[in-house]
Amino acid sequence: MKSVKWIVIILLCLFVSGSLSPLPAVDEQRQAYDRMVEEATREADEYLQEKENKMQATEAEAQSKQDAALAERIQAEQERIEAEMDAVRGRGLGPTFTQGMKDNLLQQLQDKLTQLISDPQTYFGEQ
Repeated sequence: MKSVKWIVIILLCLFVSGSLSPLPAVDEQRQAYDRMVEEATREADEYLQEKENKMQATEAEAQSKQDAALAERIQAEQERIEAEMDAVRGRGLGPTFTQGMKDNLLQQLQDKLTQLISDPQTYFGEQ
């Protein structure tokens, strides 16, 4: 019984002095946990950044396609207006089509062309 008492006292003294402490193991576990959390956070940040980059690239590609389609549409409309202006210039004058009517029609077509070139979004929005 005395030997058990002394063993308990020795273990108690070692525990109190810090030689036999569960704290280093807990501290190592805490450090390992902290490293794991930091790594997971870093990986999550990298994933979100990669996803954001892909989304921006997709948006840029879509905008590029939209711009190309708008440029094509502007070119086609410009050619149509210019062809209509050439037809009006080539049209002969008569009792139902005077020089003033011809000038007015050409001015309207020129105004359309100017609006198309200066602000295509509004031009196509109005039609």
